[in-house]
Amino acid sequence: MRRTRRILAVLAALVVLPFTPVLPTASAQADGWSGPQSTIVNRNGRKVIQLCDQGGGCRTTTPFFMALNTQSAPIGQNNWSYFNYQAQLAAANTAAPEMNVAPMLQVHLNGTSDAFIDQLAGRLNQLNPRPYLMIRMYLQDAPPGAEPMRMKDLQGNVRDDTNGAGHPWTFSEAWLAYQEQQITRVLTRMDAQYPGRVMAMMITYENGGEWFFRPYGYDDTTNKMLDWGAPNLCATGTDGVRVCQLYPWTNDAGTQPGPRGRHAFYLDDYSASAEAGFCAWSALPASLLPGCRSATPTERNNAVPGQSPPASGASRGTVLDPADLNSLRAAKYHQYMSSRNVAAITRLLAKAKQVTGNRILTSVFYGYLYGLRTELGMSGSNDLATLVDSPSVDIIGVPYSYGTSRSLGNGFVQQGPPDTMRLANKLWLDEDDTRTLLACAPANCQPIPFQTATNLWDSIRLLRRNLMTAAIGGRALHFLDLQGVGWFGDPARTGDSEALWANLQSVFRAADKIQHGGANAYQPQVAVFVDDVSANYQPALTPAGENSYAFASDQLSNLMDDLTRLGTPVRHYLLSDLTKGNLDLSAIKLAVLPNAYAVSPTVRSAIDTRLKTPGRTVLSLYAAGYVQGDQAASTASMAALTGITVAKGTGTPNLGQNYSFVGQSGGPAYPLTPWFTVTDAGATTLGTYQAGGVSLARKSIPVAGGSWTSVYAAAPKLPLAALRRISEDAGVHHFAPAGDAVEAAGNTLMVHAGTSGTRTVRLPQAMPRVYETALYPSDVELCRTCTQLANLPFNAGDTRVFRWTSPPRGNFELLTGSTVEGWAVDTDQPGTSSTVAVYRGGPAGVGTHLGDFPTATNRPDVNAFFGIGGVHGFRFTLSGCTPGTQIHVYALDPEGGNGDGSTYLGARPCT
Repeated sequence: MRRTRRILAVLAALVVLPFTPVLPTASAQADGWSGPQSTIVNRNGRKVIQLCDQGGGCRTTTPFFMALNTQSAPIGQNNWSYFNYQAQLAAANTAAPEMNVAPMLQVHLNGTSDAFIDQLAGRLNQLNPRPYLMIRMYLQDAPPGAEPMRMKDLQGNVRDDTNGAGHPWTFSEAWLAYQEQQITRVLTRMDAQYPGRVMAMMITYENGGEWFFRPYGYDDTTNKMLDWGAPNLCATGTDGVRVCQLYPWTNDAGTQPGPRGRHAFYLDDYSASAEAGFCAWSALPASLLPGCRSATPTERNNAVPGQSPPASGASRGTVLDPADLNSLRAAKYHQYMSSRNVAAITRLLAKAKQVTGNRILTSVFYGYLYGLRTELGMSGSNDLATLVDSPSVDIIGVPYSYGTSRSLGNGFVQQGPPDTMRLANKLWLDEDDTRTLLACAPANCQPIPFQTATNLWDSIRLLRRNLMTAAIGGRALHFLDLQGVGWFGDPARTGDSEALWANLQSVFRAADKIQHGGANAYQPQVAVFVDDVSANYQPALTPAGENSYAFASDQLSNLMDDLTRLGTPVRHYLLSDLTKGNLDLSAIKLAVLPNAYAVSPTVRSAIDTRLKTPGRTVLSLYAAGYVQGDQAASTASMAALTGITVAKGTGTPNLGQNYSFVGQSGGPAYPLTPWFTVTDAGATTLGTYQAGGVSLARKSIPVAGGSWTSVYAAAPKLPLAALRRISEDAGVHHFAPAGDAVEAAGNTLMVHAGTSGTRTVRLPQAMPRVYETALYPSDVELCRTCTQLANLPFNAGDTRVFRWTSPPRGNFELLTGSTVEGWAVDTDQPGTSSTVAVYRGGPAGVGTHLGDFPTATNRPDVNAFFGIGGVHGFRFTLSGCTPGTQIHVYALDPEGGNGDGSTYLGARPCT
């Protein structure tokens, strides 16, 4: 599940200020821009935002925003009380210097008229302090005569997508040029009316402003597009039975009275410019050029060729096989829709960069690979790799999952691969629109959709989990009051509001103490590599008939939910990141390929050279490797990827399984086409189909220097116990039992309990000192030189955060004549200069102590490597340094006897 109505839907029944389009009279001049220079930099190994005011100083800030929606009923009634109160509450509770959080607001514009911009700027100017501003602008208007997006159903009916919850205007040159003008005007006007504070812009469009398509139904009585499951989305079957509240997979087999749901839905985009653009697309295979045309909805649903509507439309299976030219055309049309989306995004954000002299950060919602489920293939959200690589894009964000993640006792699940952004030196933004206790009435709370926290303590616990997960993972996060009615601060409920924020202050303090570069820094050992290309090779409506939603959920969404409860942290990348040289895989012991169905030769080569290395385990699922490039799908291609021989199954049995190695049963209780069995005599059986055949197997495969282990799951929906066992066998360190959500990196660990009871939290090595943090005003020391935290009490849904220390680090680099050079840093106190102790003729206790010398030389290379400030270089001259005499150097802990001791940096001879 995810929300079916986003910010646009909040407007449906509201009275809002009217929009009057105003075109700029002249282009904005970048040299007139007053806002700060905003960049993403490294701080203590985390990605943070640096803000440099023009004519002033620079500061870095934890990337936390309060996000306020002026597209709301109160603002429509000129009631700004919720807006003002939440902005002030967030600023006041993150103001302490040790939190390192600048006051930043993201504001979703109610309209883009000059009148509304002036009104908003007036409100912002009254706030103290005046927050930095990220403008969230919906591209809601179009020039006269704009070309509408057009949607087509399986029967060939075409509708203009202009009157519903969808995405009304196609990306014609006229529309794009108009939006460039609007972006220029909005930025220029806001900078003039709110000088010195505009630091970022997010552009939103399409479904709920999130840049993806969905299948829509159509209401002939109102001439409006409808979301699936809408009460008035109805159709009549050939038997005369009328059914409402249709989904694409409703009655897909035709075994029930009434219509088949797939015939009631329309797909984007069949506008003239979109169809013409497809045939001019540079990535179009040569085989599709003769007689080029767009793919029909029937082809995009992988339907059987040659059957005439309306009987056609039943999917032939879960993967579009390039052996059929029509299926290849469908996959490429899906891919083209994504490419077209990304081209529009990057062009418009490039304009925002140009207008501001490249001073602002740019942002967009995109890449819902884990959240879109059945609509993923046709969504236009499957070109994340190109978007990440664009210099026009700094921040990509999505709301956190609308599944189990909304409840305590589960992990904070993102809807895409955030570590891909970190790899590109950019920021992933988690939108936290948690419905806190303030989202419902104080007495007799009736929860609204997706609300699970109805009291103060549960609200605090959810937000603590979310904030710490994002902070440890090096991501940005904003709290969004989606409806603008005080979810994060209600002026009529000041007691609860202030208590909510007061309990989060320790979380912001803890976030700024996260260090990713200390001597005892931990790196996660499990990584998921999700493929945004393979998603295009899946049918648009019903890849698994009436089981389509279950299959799509099991394929990615449910798997990610389970992986967050593995008891160890998991990193998430795009599959194509394997081709990037800066991807560090040295700590990864288990790599998971959840949907690597259509893999190019380049990426296959990267899998072979980067993942199939001695000591590593690779878990591949379902149709892994089925399509190579755009060749015909084959099990031989699968075997080449996984190293395990498989065969296609016959018939359509339910794919329930018995997992002998963990003593459990499970798997999908539905059939799939195609489905596979393991036939490799050299593989060890871990699971079997209840209908017969091997479904899960492991094989050790020799490579240069040793062997790697392939684990292949022939069907999705592995149980948590199986995932945990596979990771244990791979040698992964687990901090907590299966069922607990764990996030850890560097010097910080978070455990979110799935059940009540005591826990023994296992540390990856003996740590000098361990503190509990993010809960109390000051950190509490738990132990010294400890390898575990034994018998810790947890209630289900509790989040506890731990921080460990590291001894100093450094390097004795040179001894030239009698001049000693190098660097030393204590990452526990990264802004503090250190001291080095020097001994002549032998180590400490043997040699002569020549003195202690401070780090008094700037070393920008060291600061850049660790993402820290301070002075950490040393350079001094010794007396009595006879050639050949050994000089020994130690880095001392600035905390003295309360610290972690000294670190030996080595010895060099005097020359």
